[in-house]
Amino acid sequence: MKTNKLPMIFLTAWTLCSCSVFSDRKHQSDGFYTGAAIQEISVERTQDGRQFVTSLSPQFVMERFETRNAGRTIIYVALTDGDTGGLIFIDNHLWATVSRQDALAFYSCRGYVTAVQQHWAKEAARWVDTLLAASQETHSITLHLTGKSSLRSIVEVVNDPSLSQVSSLIDLGSNPLGIFRKLSSARDTLVEHDYYQKTLQRLIGVTTGMEEKKVAEIIKPEDVSFVNGGLIMAYPRFSLEYFVSNGIVKVVQQPSFHQLSRSQAALFYLPGTKWDQCTLQGWRNAVPAQTFDVLPHTAP
Repeated sequence: MKTNKLPMIFLTAWTLCSCSVFSDRKHQSDGFYTGAAIQEISVERTQDGRQFVTSLSPQFVMERFETRNAGRTIIYVALTDGDTGGLIFIDNHLWATVSRQDALAFYSCRGYVTAVQQHWAKEAARWVDTLLAASQETHSITLHLTGKSSLRSIVEVVNDPSLSQVSSLIDLGSNPLGIFRKLSSARDTLVEHDYYQKTLQRLIGVTTGMEEKKVAEIIKPEDVSFVNGGLIMAYPRFSLEYFVSNGIVKVVQQPSFHQLSRSQAALFYLPGTKWDQCTLQGWRNAVPAQTFDVLPHTAP
């Protein structure tokens, strides 16, 4: 008696599809703060700053970087949502807030400088000094976040491999050979997705002071840009980059300004910006105040 293999094939397909869905849901809930249900997040000076910044859901983050300045570790995160533009942590503790206008101008002007002059990280210490001068010191703050998507959020920029092959099994057809081929492709995509997530977490774990070779051991750079006094190790697929000087990581940046300045420079654009004022001395005055009144806050 012949056995109909199609039900078993579709059971296998459903199993793979279910795994992809649950895997994706788990990914969506990775970290401490995720989802539209989050409305308020309290940050205290006693908290572990780096853990907070790296665990904050990418949907809330426009950029984050870590660098060393005058013997101190500076961690900065710019937000896409809420009234606060950004937070500065010094030596792993909350130190100050940045206004939304300053956070956007700081982002756009450094993007412009990276695109037309040299990577901003070459002058990271001086850029950070100007940001600190523009900030307001605080010991605690409550962030009010809606979870809405933003054009500039890291989650919109990072190129996470798609699981669409697994989720579109409805058009497999009835040819067993074709089904097995598609299932095999879907399995490979799941493996790639898992590898991507594990590699991303290891890259996010890189800190200033780490040796260049240790970063390369995680995964070799996907692009390299040589600048005076160092080089940029860029990972466009992960939208991460590291400024390295004398074999040591000096700046960790996400998203990769090296990548964005080449392929998505429109993210740095703000209407009415006086680009010639995008300097260390003038960036706070480069963007007219009325520009912020008409900016869309969410992605279409």
